[in-house]
Amino acid sequence: MKYNCEMIRDLLPLYYDGICSESSRQAVEAHLAECPECRGYLEMERSGDKLESMIAVDRDAVLSSQARFFKRKSAVAGTILAGIFMLPVLICLIVNLAQGGLTWFLIVLAAMLIPVSLVVVPLLAPENKALLTLGAFTVSLLLLLAVCCISAGGHWFFVAATASLFGLSVLFGPFAVRAKPVAAVLGNRKGLCVMAVTTVLFLAMMWCIGLSGGLGIGYYRLAAAISLPLVSWVWALFLIIRYLPGRGLLKTGACFAATGFLMLVLNLTVGLSAKGTLLNIEAMGRAFSFDLNAVWTVCCFVIGLVLAACSLIKQNRR
Repeated sequence: MKYNCEMIRDLLPLYYDGICSESSRQAVEAHLAECPECRGYLEMERSGDKLESMIAVDRDAVLSSQARFFKRKSAVAGTILAGIFMLPVLICLIVNLAQGGLTWFLIVLAAMLIPVSLVVVPLLAPENKALLTLGAFTVSLLLLLAVCCISAGGHWFFVAATASLFGLSVLFGPFAVRAKPVAAVLGNRKGLCVMAVTTVLFLAMMWCIGLSGGLGIGYYRLAAAISLPLVSWVWALFLIIRYLPGRGLLKTGACFAATGFLMLVLNLTVGLSAKGTLLNIEAMGRAFSFDLNAVWTVCCFVIGLVLAACSLIKQNRR
């Protein structure tokens, strides 16, 4: 034999995977034609791959069987819990009908939908459990607010609904957009979508507060003077962190500069809007006095410029 067995067995994995050179392939095949031991060694490798494939198939079958088993158990548990939740609902229905009509029963029914959405829906949902649970909870909460508002004869539903939706969007919006069906639609625009929805809900909440309370133009002027700079600041931070090219120091400096600009705008507009002199340039100059707010504003601008300069110097050195 031209080649020894140790050298050929070192080449066998490459030969088996088809990634060896042409000369190595010819040498291995010539040696295998003469050496039964190396042929047996090659057959063992092939048998090992077949065994791994069989193990992988059996593993997938076991996992699939266990997944179906737990889904059936979850469905049974969800059905049982739904039946348990129905018992107090039926009792309240009978008692309320015995009292002469449906009055407080609708409130009880709407209230029971909240624990059902948090307990039963995750058990019955085949997939995307978190997203479906959040959606069911939101709908049940809005339904409860609507029933309570109608029963009390109030006009506060839209205020409570927009405030609740705004709070839920702030807390759970970043998680909702990461769910598979939502993420597939939004792509790389998940953060932008969360910011847009949260901003719209916040502005709707402020508008509903003024409309429900019958507040005049003074409320909207003061609300705009406080809210719009804050909303613009949050958007500026998001756009800086998400889209501004550069490294951490530059982005941090830009965030400090945006914060300083926010404090400058708030210092100029809050007091002036309350006096109805928002467009009075002379009054705006008097409003920006060198008090504590002005000191913090200057500090933010200075820190922002220093961090941006450090980032540029570091980049030039590289």
